[in-house]
Amino acid sequence: MTSRDSAGRGIRILQKDMLLWIQGFAASWLDTLMIAFSFVGDEEFYVATVPLIYYLISKRAGVRLAIVLAMSTFVNYALKVFFNAPRPIGVEGIRSLYVESAPSMSFPSGHAQGSATYWGYLATQVRKPWFYGLAGFMVLSIMLSRLYLGVHWPIDVAAGLVFGLLFVAGMVWADGRMTERPLSFGVKLALGIALPLLLLLVYHEADGRKMVGFLLGCWSGYVLESHTIRMALPKSIWQRILPSLVGVAILFGLRALLKDVLPLSAPWDLVRYLLVGLTATLAIPWLFVKLRWYPRGTA
Repeated sequence: MTSRDSAGRGIRILQKDMLLWIQGFAASWLDTLMIAFSFVGDEEFYVATVPLIYYLISKRAGVRLAIVLAMSTFVNYALKVFFNAPRPIGVEGIRSLYVESAPSMSFPSGHAQGSATYWGYLATQVRKPWFYGLAGFMVLSIMLSRLYLGVHWPIDVAAGLVFGLLFVAGMVWADGRMTERPLSFGVKLALGIALPLLLLLVYHEADGRKMVGFLLGCWSGYVLESHTIRMALPKSIWQRILPSLVGVAILFGLRALLKDVLPLSAPWDLVRYLLVGLTATLAIPWLFVKLRWYPRGTA
């Protein structure tokens, strides 16, 4: 056995010991709590809350959060395929719960990376001490839940955290550059089409096609809407609550409908997510303005 093999075996033993130690605190109420924290890192949570931020709080923050989260998720899928690392599920002595949330490979953790991207980017927008604390608590709790549930190794969640924070830093940097030098309508639209298609050349498996479709629809729809419809948020947040809930319900309904009526194979999986993205940032704002729930802004 080489020194590299010996070191690798030692790391695997150490990681297993860490999981066994964490799972030594197992209790039924803790099982429920950790599954709840893990759910906050699921796709359904983001599908529900990102549109709420867009329609309820800020279009600018909402669309940027959607973009950085989709790009982070795309890279996470690609890395999982590249490293092809097995999960601890089925390893002797390790108890695995909520395994339906772990359908793919292990490294890096999608829940850790997604939560670091989501809560990290929101923290850069809110910029309040209490929210920094909340964001840190949520990210660490989701990371811990994946270990407690026995669906990830410690190295998986650590890597997910690092990759997620790198995406946040990249988005903040890019956002600052675009604020200093605003792009024209044509350039924004061209970038919104070209960048996702370039990503598709890098990784074109099913998960990658979904994220590319969503990026295409979300960003292109936002650019078109900002140039034509120009939906503005009502001054009172109370006027935004019901329309925001309606918007989320439309997206969930459309997502379920398209999954039933369109084939799951390529290229229809890309088309499905493209339509969801366009609906979120173009069709629903058009509906809100048409119904006079939201006013039109100035150009």
